[in-house]
Amino acid sequence: MVTALIAVLDRRGHDGAAAKPWYNPTAEEYAALLETQGLRVEEVRLIPRPTPLPTGMAGWLATFSEPFIGHLPEGERAAAINEALHLLASSLQDASGRWTADYVRLRFAARRAE
Repeated sequence: MVTALIAVLDRRGHDGAAAKPWYNPTAEEYAALLETQGLRVEEVRLIPRPTPLPTGMAGWLATFSEPFIGHLPEGERAAAINEALHLLASSLQDASGRWTADYVRLRFAARRAE
């Protein structure tokens, strides 16, 4: 979903990656960050968490896309949302029209180093 929003902005001459408000590290990146803070990492992993979207992808985009779409002039925003929906449909919409978010959860266990 983030990749589609970045692509939509990039195609319109904006730096989509710079608009991303969220931090989504790899498990290895996060483990290294924890260790730099004096923690001993016991476990860190990414867990796929497909999540049905009761209001569809349009509802999700209406709620969460402002950090991206807000960079565009008002007159371009609806077209940008439609483009994102088109990019996402083949991978996140099933044959019945139901949308599923491709969330991933980061879980870790760490203790203060002794």
